[in-house]
Amino acid sequence: MKWIPDPTGRFPVRPYYELDELETECERIITGFLERRYGQIIIPVPTDALRVLIESEPAGLDVHADLSQEGEEIHGLTEFVPGSKPRVSIARELTTQSWRAHRGRTTLTHEYAHLHWHGPLFERYRPAGERHKCARGKLLPGSGEADWMEWQAGYISGALLMLRSRIQLLVEALSPGTSSSNGYQHQLGGRTAARRAGERNLRRVTRSGLAAAVAARSSRRLSREFSLK
Repeated sequence: MKWIPDPTGRFPVRPYYELDELETECERIITGFLERRYGQIIIPVPTDALRVLIESEPAGLDVHADLSQEGEEIHGLTEFVPGSKPRVSIARELTTQSWRAHRGRTTLTHEYAHLHWHGPLFERYRPAGERHKCARGKLLPGSGEADWMEWQAGYISGALLMLRSRIQLLVEALSPGTSSSNGYQHQLGGRTAARRAGERNLRRVTRSGLAAAVAARSSRRLSREFSLK
């Protein structure tokens, strides 16, 4: 990590991370937490565990917050309070509406990223009691530059839910010539195994509730273009 000027003016300087640094730290945090809590690494990470992870930062957590007055795109809000633990609010519809559970999981890990990675910056440089609102449009906007802090939190959100080591194992298992890949080829009637197996697995990942995190982690090109890391 290195410090560079913050073009948003939010802080005098901001941290710049290589992607490997983020991946390594995310895996260290989540695997250590799961092993302490469950005695093993559970994938997908249980949603209750994500809530406990936030509370252990430590921070107050409200997963039934009414954020309707904060704006249409605001699903998560973190409030930094000097002398007290931060407060995280998650829009209640992400908790009560089952079909939005995946969005709820990525919002939890997104807010955790702000607590763990950006909290010290708010504590040092920003006014007391400042509220940070997370809007989806700032992560990868259709035009203009993305907000580096939202991009980092989005990438970290995905890295916490989709561990690099597990993805590497999956890629190896689906590589052409492996027994797993050959099995998929047989199931798919002789069509191109690597491509079809990858598509098949992507649908399975979608059903497991992790696909919402893919967008943040698939934008390596954008990270270089905008220097957002």
